[in-house]
Amino acid sequence: MEKRTKAGVLFDRLLNLCIGLACLIVVFQVVSVSLDVICREFFGVSFQWITPVNEWGLIYLTFLGVAWLQREKGHVGDDSVAACFPAWISATFRVVGVVLGLCSCLLLTVYGSYVTWQRYATNAYDYFKLDSVPIYIAYLIIPLGSLLWLIQIIREIVAEHGRKREEQP
Repeated sequence: MEKRTKAGVLFDRLLNLCIGLACLIVVFQVVSVSLDVICREFFGVSFQWITPVNEWGLIYLTFLGVAWLQREKGHVGDDSVAACFPAWISATFRVVGVVLGLCSCLLLTVYGSYVTWQRYATNAYDYFKLDSVPIYIAYLIIPLGSLLWLIQIIREIVAEHGRKREEQP
């Protein structure tokens, strides 16, 4: 049985909170788009803010859910090619995949933080969408979600290493 630390329990709760927020975003998107279509068709009124908020919501939805999905083993993988090779090649594919995942998360966290900070420091706005909301708010979830994903991948590596150590005689 896997021992769970207090930090691990708190992190899992954070991931559960993130996926809860992602679910609320989906509900908001369905309701707001439906309301916009109904108002436009029946009353000739359209809300200009609904499309950009829903576009940004898709970014938030992705990065709020990615670490939770990693924890739940929900990311899609295709082992059909790896299954054709000997076990050591399949294991190499898994290691390469984990390394690529770590590098991608690290890059998104570092560069995403840099770009978000730049947009915050320059007080940049997206004048084509919502000209009254600073653009860094849309970017903020990218480094945060990527950091959570990075931590989750590291947790899995540590847990796997611990299982292998327990199996050794």
